[in-house]
Amino acid sequence: MNISYELYKTFDVVANCSTITEASKKLNISQPAVTKAIKNLESQLNGSLFIRSKNGIKLTENGKKFYNYIKPALMQMAEAEKLFNNISKIDTGEIRIGTSNTILKYYLMKYLKTYSVNFPKINISIEESYTPNLINMVKNGNIDIAVIYANENDSKLDGLKIYNLKKLHYCLIGNKKYKKYHNKKISFSDIKNESLILNSINPIQISLLNSSNNTEFFKYNAHINLASHSLVYEFVKEGFGLGVVIKEFIEEKLNSKDLYEIKLKEKFEPVNLIMITNKSVFPTYATSQLMNIINNDKEKDN
Repeated sequence: MNISYELYKTFDVVANCSTITEASKKLNISQPAVTKAIKNLESQLNGSLFIRSKNGIKLTENGKKFYNYIKPALMQMAEAEKLFNNISKIDTGEIRIGTSNTILKYYLMKYLKTYSVNFPKINISIEESYTPNLINMVKNGNIDIAVIYANENDSKLDGLKIYNLKKLHYCLIGNKKYKKYHNKKISFSDIKNESLILNSINPIQISLLNSSNNTEFFKYNAHINLASHSLVYEFVKEGFGLGVVIKEFIEEKLNSKDLYEIKLKEKFEPVNLIMITNKSVFPTYATSQLMNIINNDKEKDN
């Protein structure tokens, strides 16, 4: 026997009414639909639940016993629905986000601004660290969500739910001193004597650059090693040398002609920007709302 929960709820309302008309108004369905539901339930139970007369309806003795048995269960179900509804729509709480300083500044910030406007009562906690640390923090439940650079096939991501956000691309940049290289493609060997500035603290970047086909590129050591993408930009702007940065993060600066892209014949490998959560943990309301904001924007871009 597999009786629909909706039939039980209909029975509960009818049992507390004196007529089908009254029950119909409370259930907001037609009288024939109420009558059909009760007959369906009685058929499945193989017994009568109501005595029908010109004065209305009332429970049979078996109907009374049946009602007394199921009423506590129906009340518990109603409370459970109410509780879940309150939890799922709560507009307070906390979201714990893991990312890097660069991703926070150039990618996440705009989404967090929208999020904080829409959900001002939710506290935002941000953990800045490197990719391996953030992966472990999501796995251990220390943070709810992380936005990182990573290959989606990386075995370190096992047990995590992966959302591909976008492909990012490295490029070589210089200030006005290097404008002469802007409108023509050159090889790295043509500028091998220039000072090179890298965000070499980032192991993901170094791994991707090393896996590129720029065999000439890594024959030479970086002149300046920096801890963040934004610092590379600042040092390049001040004329310390040429820098390797993510193009999508500095497009405005390239368009404003503060910097110039040095177009190389050799190509850097792209990097994946992904969002990760723990597969075994259902996202909280606070977490799911930020994910929705990011994913909806990603769909618009596509």
